[in-house]
Amino acid sequence: MNTKEAMKILEIDPEDDEREIKRKYHKMISLFHPDSVSEVSEEHIRRAQKINEAYRLLCQSVETGLHSRKRTAAAGKRMTQEQTRKGKAAQQQTASQEWSGERNETAFIPRNIYMHYNMELSEEEKAASAGKLFYQTARGKYLWDPEEEDFTLFLTSLRQASAELLEKTESRISGDLSAVPNLKEYRFRVQAKIFEYLSMEYVNPIQALDSMVIPETTDGKGQRIYLFKAFLAAEAGTAESRLISQLQPEEYLYPRTFQGNQIQVMNKSRQVLGYLHMDDDRLYFCIIPLLKKHAAQVKLLVRAERSCGGYNNSRCSSNIVGEKGRKYSGNQWSRSKIKKDVDFYFRVEEEEIRYNCAELNLKLAEVLSGYEKYLGKYCHKQGDFEDLFQRLSHSDFRSRFHLKEKDLQYIQEKGMDTIRSHAQDFVRTRLAPARIPNDGKQTPMRGHPVFLAQHATGCCCRGCLYKWHRIPSGIPLSKEQQEYVVDVLMEWIEREVNKKYLK
Repeated sequence: MNTKEAMKILEIDPEDDEREIKRKYHKMISLFHPDSVSEVSEEHIRRAQKINEAYRLLCQSVETGLHSRKRTAAAGKRMTQEQTRKGKAAQQQTASQEWSGERNETAFIPRNIYMHYNMELSEEEKAASAGKLFYQTARGKYLWDPEEEDFTLFLTSLRQASAELLEKTESRISGDLSAVPNLKEYRFRVQAKIFEYLSMEYVNPIQALDSMVIPETTDGKGQRIYLFKAFLAAEAGTAESRLISQLQPEEYLYPRTFQGNQIQVMNKSRQVLGYLHMDDDRLYFCIIPLLKKHAAQVKLLVRAERSCGGYNNSRCSSNIVGEKGRKYSGNQWSRSKIKKDVDFYFRVEEEEIRYNCAELNLKLAEVLSGYEKYLGKYCHKQGDFEDLFQRLSHSDFRSRFHLKEKDLQYIQEKGMDTIRSHAQDFVRTRLAPARIPNDGKQTPMRGHPVFLAQHATGCCCRGCLYKWHRIPSGIPLSKEQQEYVVDVLMEWIEREVNKKYLK
């Protein structure tokens, strides 16, 4: 068989790239592979062998031809005399490699692409790598390609991007973050939500699934059906373990809910059995998004005894991965947990699905805005206003404003919550807009306790707001900035009230 014959067998066009060749191979082999058809004939076997041979030949042709030449050209372009002198590790660390992956231009933030160092390093190269196991090779809004980018490094990239967004938000807060209660725990929850949304922006679930596994079969409509190895497990002696131990072969199970990247499963009596575990964690990033979009259907069956050969799309191993990536042998599981294997059938309903990035970006912005508001709530308290009020006390003009008896009486009648509501309205309408026609004259000198507080604290106009609080003019005040101003005004009012009644 030659290349031309192989292209004919797989119906490959000359302009098809490596990804398209793989897609056509997967589609064709699923029609003839003995594990994919109900009735196996000698013709099916011969056809499957020809398809496999054709694909092997084309892969070799691509690897030794255009694909390898592209890699060589890219590597040669990145090579410099300085990098050569410093060694391979330093070269990898400083290279500005072109990444040829598909991009999502509407993603919220670019991310770093990381690559593993070659483990066969000299002592000089090991020293140059500073003990790091990976290096940054590119940055951009690139989708994850399972064939090119290691999964663990992809997760590292998402964690770095989410941390970058949190750090930018924290840099806008003026105050001591150590005053924020439970900051570490709250920050972790926020980062987990950002991580989830970013993963949706950087994973095309259909393409990623095609790159990782081969469909088990197809239905009458040509829709691909995958079969994944999965299992349920629970600590011995728990209610869940008792339910799991009672499951019978070929018994149907049902998804109950999705939580993050996990699928909670129940039996036909709607009793919760725990979370489904899969051998390949990468699959969660494809399966769950498609299920949430109603772009796929699943069927879960308690597995009957079968040989490993029934699974042509994944490795067969006596070890399975448990919590936190730890591997357990069958004996270890039997001693500590009750475990049942599950056949996870997954049918793709929609061939083309892309996330609405505008919706995801809005959710990301809301999460970050909520985080900033949470930090500001605790960073702009009385202790942080001491420096401000100390500076205001040195101004003869600001120091002459005080609440009069009628103002104190008004506050007592209305209550502090109502006064804060008035302050929010005044700030929103008179101070927050980017352009104020009568800026500098919009705040009366009397008539309401908030007006007096505005003059006393330098919050009466945009010019004073910049002078005393370094909030620039010409742009609308954010919700967080408006809340900050209101906190300052209410702090001044509370101090004036305390002076009167705590004498």
